[in-house]
Amino acid sequence: MVTLEPQWLSGLLGVIAPLIVRWLTGATLSRRWKSLIAILVSAVIGFASAILSGQFNTVTILQSIAVAFSISQIFYDQVFKEMFE
Repeated sequence: MVTLEPQWLSGLLGVIAPLIVRWLTGATLSRRWKSLIAILVSAVIGFASAILSGQFNTVTILQSIAVAFSISQIFYDQVFKEMFE
């Protein structure tokens, strides 16, 4: 059986995180609120990927959150930013 590392799962989900944040916030909230919601979405992705991978510990959760947030910000800036404006 192939196991997926939680950071990889977080990275994959981080690609769609900008779409989730946009859906949750719309275009009316300030950048600060959108950033806070992006961090919250990344935290949910990090927790979920740690649980789904069976590696639920503090280090794995924090790494997964960091990966999800980093990937989501890169994809937002490089792919989705122009689409959302």
